Parts: sequence; C-alpha cells; structure tokens
Amino acid sequence: MSKHITIRVDEEFHARLAARAAAEGTTITALVTEVAKRELDADRQRFLDAAAEFNTAENWAYFQERFGKSA
Repeated sequence: MSKHITIRVDEEFHARLAARAAAEGTTITALVTEVAKRELDADRQRFLDAAAEFNTAENWAYFQERFGKSA
C-alpha cells in the first residue's frame, strides 16, 4: 500500500521538476520517488564512499596518462 505525502516547492523548482519529468516521459511523482529511493539506497552511499577513496591525484594522473586528457 502506498502512502500520500505533501511537499511544498517554489514555482521555479516545480517548473524544473515538470520539465524534467516531461523530458523523461514520466510524472513528477515518479521522478521524485525514484530520486528519493536512490538517495536512501545504502549501496549508493557505499559506492560513493569507495569512489571518493579511489579518486586521488595519483589515480587521476594515471587515468589521464593512460586514456588521454579530456578536450
């Protein structure tokens, strides 16, 4: 069973949500629900923590050397 929640956003943010939802062929409700689920996913945070640990100057230098600098 789903629950109903209400949030208040300003008009500019609502317009951005509506435009994004339309571009993705979905609803604002579905868009906000997906983003909230993704944000609360424990695996996501573990991935972000691991990526931050890996993202060092030494690793970035190797990546640029191996794969080239971005344009």
